[in-house]
Amino acid sequence: MASNRGTVATWWLAATLLTALIGIRPQAARATAQDAFFRVEWSASGAGLGQSRLVGYVYNDYREDAVNVRLRIRPLDELGRPGAGTIEPVGDVIRAGGRAFFDVRVAGRASSYRVAVASFDFSADGEWKTLTTQQLLAAAGFQKKVADTPEKLAHLEIIIPARRLIAHRRDGRLYYVYADPDTCKCLYVGNPAQYQAALEKHTANQQLVAMQQHVEDDESVVWSIWAPWPWF
Repeated sequence: MASNRGTVATWWLAATLLTALIGIRPQAARATAQDAFFRVEWSASGAGLGQSRLVGYVYNDYREDAVNVRLRIRPLDELGRPGAGTIEPVGDVIRAGGRAFFDVRVAGRASSYRVAVASFDFSADGEWKTLTTQQLLAAAGFQKKVADTPEKLAHLEIIIPARRLIAHRRDGRLYYVYADPDTCKCLYVGNPAQYQAALEKHTANQQLVAMQQHVEDDESVVWSIWAPWPWF
């Protein structure tokens, strides 16, 4: 049996106690942006006919309900190298501070797996609010970049969370990135002055649903894939 759990230090003791109680072993994994919002506990076993069965819970540590949650499940070989994976929907709404159960079957048998949230939406999201938010960002002067290449489309899918402003630091300066892989398939990026203007429009209109969540340091992929930029 193989299993995994998000590697946030404050949860390590709980995972260890869980091991003793139900036999689910915590396993280290590289931290990703969605670790700030979700944790995954799971166990794997054989399911016959060359399949594996993975069961567990996805925990939502954010203050809003999560919908359209999908898991990326990748098999690991004996050296811990990931293979081709699959995307599986969780299905249920994951309430703020709550959890949702999943039970999926994947082809093949592996020594272990890597299971993580691949994409999600918060229930406050919607096409109308998304379009309104993007109009406010554009009016505040944010640069809009359309995903016009397969590389850009793929990158949009891994910017977590979608439709939320994330602060990125480059050369000691802050920039704010908003990614929408579904409605416009585009990226909005603004500087602090434009971010402040967007906040003022939010105060005036009460429609800006994208707010800053956390800071990412010097993610060169954003700046290289989506170049050129007006600031550097």
